[in-house]
Amino acid sequence: MNYSAIFKGRARALVTDIPAFSVLLIIALVCVCISVFGSGESSSRMPVAVINADKGPYGEEMIKILQLEPEYEFYETDEDSAEHDIADNKAHGMIYIKPDFSDKITAGEYESLVSVTVMSDSYDLTAFSEVVINDAIKVWMESLTERKLESICGASEEEILTFREDSKDIWAGKSLIDAAGHMLEEEESASEEDEYNYSGIRWYAALSLFYLMIAGTWMCGYGSGGLIKRVLLKGGNLGILFAVQALPGILVTMLGLIPVLFAEKSSASPLLLLLAYFLYALGASGMALVVCSLSGKFSNLVLLAPVMTMAVSLLSGLLVKLPDWAGFWDILSVVLPGHFFHLAVQGKPFITGALITGIAWFVLGMLFTRLLGKVRRS
Repeated sequence: MNYSAIFKGRARALVTDIPAFSVLLIIALVCVCISVFGSGESSSRMPVAVINADKGPYGEEMIKILQLEPEYEFYETDEDSAEHDIADNKAHGMIYIKPDFSDKITAGEYESLVSVTVMSDSYDLTAFSEVVINDAIKVWMESLTERKLESICGASEEEILTFREDSKDIWAGKSLIDAAGHMLEEEESASEEDEYNYSGIRWYAALSLFYLMIAGTWMCGYGSGGLIKRVLLKGGNLGILFAVQALPGILVTMLGLIPVLFAEKSSASPLLLLLAYFLYALGASGMALVVCSLSGKFSNLVLLAPVMTMAVSLLSGLLVKLPDWAGFWDILSVVLPGHFFHLAVQGKPFITGALITGIAWFVLGMLFTRLLGKVRRS
């Protein structure tokens, strides 16, 4: 058999199949938009809960100054709500303004004014504490200026030296705040990353499976005994024939992934992601072969393709992390190619698992069609 001619013919058919090719273009465009808007969300101000237990004027003044910070979204709430927000990943930290905040500020004291809780896996504790320290200093300096405005010109040298020493201690941040890191459980922090990061890349992988199915009407004949018999009579190999015919679709979808990778920077190398996608698409082609062979005709394929796409993508953990009650499926997700592509997107080791699942599903698709062909012949 002339496999080169078959490859060129399949590639030509893909490009000239305007409806199916339009679907891939739309998928790529939508995923680029998801990537762009998703990146915009990740660069927005970081939410931080503020609990004000102080009844004096300077607690409110501290909140006002905090809310001027450009990198953070400080919002006032109660302690229970703040703890729930941290647990639900709605807040990256919590600031507790202590009940004696105004009293200490008025008395010129600066020890243990506020306490800070930060998710250690979310943001650097020292960098975050610096912001709170600086803003507390502004309040402290404002109070000091108000109290000593009339007498500052008559301050003695000893007072000036004492003030300088006090300022050094404050800037060092050794006693101004009680800082405590709050480390989420590994599963919780992974949940946030799975749900929000690199959504455009992951959605493209999921939706490109749908494209491989609807553009694979040629696979519908693989479940018939007639095709197998003709290939064998011509001295061909059914596995090589399928690989040659599937390769153009894999390459076309890889090209569609490139603009998505440019729009959304992953922690992994783009070349590694293309390799991961190739292995994912290899396994996805095997899945598509099973679905197309079972469908038998395009009308059935149109009904099955969307259902199979979403089911496989969700069960593999490609789109969202599986909930706690679905622990059984979370374990089984390792047999699906989407699981390892998701690991690749996060910059984690994937090659061994992706290679095994990609080849396994490709071979499984071939074995299934051979079995289906024998059943239909009988």
